[in-house]
Amino acid sequence: MVMRKKDTKKFNVLKMALLAMITTALVLTGCGSSTPLVESGIESTSGASVDVGADVSSNTDASEKVSENLSSDEGATISTLEAGIESSTSEVQEATTDKTSEYGIEIDEEVDETLINYFEEPVTMYSQRALNVRTGPSTKFDILGYLEYNTEVKVLGQYGDDGWYLLEFFDGEGFASNRYLAKTEVDLSAQRAQEEAAALAAIEAETAEKQTATNQNADQTNANSQVEAPAPVVAPAGIVFIGDSRCVQMQAAVGGGGCSWVCENAKGYVWLNETAIGQANNIVGKGTKVVICLGVNDTQNIDKYAELVNAYAALWAQRGAKTYFCSVNPVWENPYRTEEQVIAFNNAMPGKLVGITWLDTHSWMETNGYRLVDGLHYDANTYINLFNYIIGSI
Repeated sequence: MVMRKKDTKKFNVLKMALLAMITTALVLTGCGSSTPLVESGIESTSGASVDVGADVSSNTDASEKVSENLSSDEGATISTLEAGIESSTSEVQEATTDKTSEYGIEIDEEVDETLINYFEEPVTMYSQRALNVRTGPSTKFDILGYLEYNTEVKVLGQYGDDGWYLLEFFDGEGFASNRYLAKTEVDLSAQRAQEEAAALAAIEAETAEKQTATNQNADQTNANSQVEAPAPVVAPAGIVFIGDSRCVQMQAAVGGGGCSWVCENAKGYVWLNETAIGQANNIVGKGTKVVICLGVNDTQNIDKYAELVNAYAALWAQRGAKTYFCSVNPVWENPYRTEEQVIAFNNAMPGKLVGITWLDTHSWMETNGYRLVDGLHYDANTYINLFNYIIGSI
């Protein structure tokens, strides 16, 4: 999936201004017609009067009315001039946007385009991870959009001998890091499964170690144990969590916390629609609080998520239940998701939810701190703190 680029500049205003100016000039010189001039406007052959006005550059209606009231010969002349305006407009565009690619996206003015080495033919490559596309060949330039991992792209050239790639991006161009584009597709599913299993195993080991230390009344003297570990709060009955691997690991960190959990690794909208919603629907009743923690695996499915959860939130509300949706929480260096994608999801989703309470856990974690163990998942203490915050908020 590819996010759209920024809108490119248009020259419609310039075109209409030139058209109006040339039209006025033609009429003032007679254009080979016997149409008389009057002080307040241009009298057409039918006797209608059109006000040209001084500000013809902004009055597109005036130019349209002038064209309508001209004779057929004059209309043919205008058509010829329009073609000339198109050409002139193109020349002006070329002259004023020398940093614009042939596809329309503006390359940042700081980019030295003479350093772009274009390939003889576009090269098909695949993104090896979630990857931002920018207006220039480094992370200092603005983001145009992003590529999901394994997105096929056409690479047009390279900045310098070993710099970032220039690639086709929708109907334009953009730069992406050459470190994360390759000629072969990558299967990240096995790698992801290993990472999620390792993260869960680490949490389970950490939880077991804490329990052993507590049972044995161990002497906590080393630097890592001087800070007292958080303990999960006692959650009230009737709370249902629906989520992905981060929910799986939170469940392990809090020992279940007295809640019901409908969660699986590496899941997103399809799983929610086909499996999780049905499971949750069977246990939702009066007083139930449903907490949905999804989106990190498919941030592009904002509208689908909103439509589905809005429908079921309305159904559950009739039963006396309440629904909450947690923001996607912070990520760091990982192959699957960028923080920019997370922020875009979080910015868009609240406005699409109806009858659902938005929990901005992302902002809370940024304020209160967290520890990522692999760029995507957290340590046990972070999950416990997050769980306590959610329970305290609902």
